[in-house]
Amino acid sequence: MLELIFQYVLPGTIVSLLGGWFLLAGKRRERVAADAAAEAARLEKQFPGWQELVDENRRLRADLTATDEKLSGIENQLTEVRKEDTRKMQAVARILRALFDQWPGGDTPNLDPADIAEIEDTIPPAWIRRRAS
Repeated sequence: MLELIFQYVLPGTIVSLLGGWFLLAGKRRERVAADAAAEAARLEKQFPGWQELVDENRRLRADLTATDEKLSGIENQLTEVRKEDTRKMQAVARILRALFDQWPGGDTPNLDPADIAEIEDTIPPAWIRRRAS
């Protein structure tokens, strides 16, 4: 009987054990490879590669250029508003100076029509005397 065990059972058992060992080793190898791939993906996500940095730099440069163009347009508009405001304030100063210079004089002040036209849109309509037609 011992002879039958060594002849039939023991070789089958050895083959089964070796097959199981190879199967477990293959699954372990797959698990280690999957863990390594997951770790590489995690590191890639955490620390982007060179190409991702270059692409992000290009996107940021494009955004910065667009923002710079918008700011330039706003600066130009602000410059125009400042110039217009300065012209109006200078016209008001000239009108006031003319009024004070002519105060003790005649009945009506003699004002420059260009100065009046400059500030005409800032004067409330109720303050403007309508000319008789």
